[in-house]
Parts: sequence; C-alpha cells; structure tokens
Amino acid sequence: MLKTSYRDLLLQELEKRVANNSNYSKRAMARQLKISPSMMSAILNGKRNLSPKSALDISKALKFDKKTTEYFVTLVQYETAMNDDARTFLLEKIQNLAPRAQTQKLDVDIFNMIAEWYHVPILQMSHTSHNDMSIDSIAKYLGISKAMVTNALERLRRLELLKEDENGVLRASKSAVMTSSPIPNQALRHFHTQMLQKASKALENQGNHEKFVGSETFAFDEKDLAKANEILEECFSKIVRLAANQKHKKNVYHLGIQLFRVNEVPS
Repeated sequence: MLKTSYRDLLLQELEKRVANNSNYSKRAMARQLKISPSMMSAILNGKRNLSPKSALDISKALKFDKKTTEYFVTLVQYETAMNDDARTFLLEKIQNLAPRAQTQKLDVDIFNMIAEWYHVPILQMSHTSHNDMSIDSIAKYLGISKAMVTNALERLRRLELLKEDENGVLRASKSAVMTSSPIPNQALRHFHTQMLQKASKALENQGNHEKFVGSETFAFDEKDLAKANEILEECFSKIVRLAANQKHKKNVYHLGIQLFRVNEVPS
C-alpha cells in the first residue's frame, strides 16, 4: 500500500540510521535537525505539522538526495492540502516519486540459489487468479518439466519464499526479488540471459496484444547514464505499482529494458 505520510519516511530514516549506528537515536536526529527532542517526538507522533519550508530544511540536514527531497516535501504538501483537487494532484505526484520500496529485495546469496528463470514466475504465479499450484499445473503453465517444478518448490519452501496460507494454498512470502546488483554477479547475468532468450521467443510466438517491444538506437553521452537510470527506475516503479493495484491477474509478465553501449571499443 502506498504510504502518504511524511512521518513514515522520517521514521524509516531514523530506523535505518539506528541500524547502521547503534549510538544514533531520536535525540541524535533532533540535534541534527536543530530542534528539541520534544519537538521531534511531536512531529513523529502527529502532534506538530511540518511546512514545506521546514521539510526542505530537514531534507538538507539529513542530506536527502534530490528525488527523496522532492518526495518528502510533496508528502508534507499532501498532508496540508486544503482541497480535493490539490490532494488529487499531489497524490499522483507522490505515486510517481515513491521509491520502489513496496517490493522486497532478496540478498544476492539467496538469489544465487534461484537464478534459473522459472523460480521467479512460480513466486509471481501465486499472485494470479491461477489458484492451482500443484506440480502438474505449474509445469503446464510454465512449460517446464515436473522435475524442475518439484526441485524449485522444495528450494523456494526451504528459503521461506513460498509458504502455505491459512487455506493451505502456496503463496509468495516476499513481494518481489532482487534483479540488480552494484557488482558483477554471475547468477544475475544467467537470469537476465535466460529472460532475454525468452523475449526472443516471444517475438516469434506472441501477438502484439500479448506483448510490447520497442527499441531505439542513438548516440549518447555516458556522463548522463545516471540520469537515464533514474528515468528507467521511475518507469519500472510506475509499472510495478500498476501491477500491485490490479485485482484480477491471470498471467505472469517479465519487464526488461536494456540500455547498453553498442560499439565494442569505448571512445
């Protein structure tokens, strides 16, 4: 569920800093923001409101990046908006700015164990209206052998990524898996290679109503790659949120966007 309270963001930041530094505390954050501990508590408890100006000051003191600052200030504006039109506009802006935090990333070591492409679709299959999670059904649904399904289910259960709900139906216990890493990782490369191969098959076997494929080739200054990555992350976030808000899901899709240098020798 999308969070629309700036207090949640502050609490999340506090928890993150405490986890990284056992000496950090709510009192320490108050000192950093140059306010009293009682004022800090009043803000977090909803007894005092922030203004957009104070939100900017807090963002600067906590050294938020540009996007987080804009997100935080917009949350403050949303809470103090005076009319429905303003709240609707700000809510849409919040949805576009919200980090992809509704998904839960897996540790690289865990992902190494489920790098074969069909593990992730099995997890996502449990979120569809396809309620039959039997070995035969999964094998037919994904077009893989029963032996693959059996091993995958055992592995996903052992890693506690799949659990039975109160009705005995298998459900994914995590909302998403890690699909990126700041350092080269063979398992991730293997996963993406497999998905690119499946994308190639989809070009031949699926109609335009079942897929979207588009590409552009252009000259580009690599100094702006970080900015391009921000745009791509925003695109991913919007589509992930679109999927999260759907009520009737029948199929499992894979979204991949590739941006890479075509020339072999960098200039």
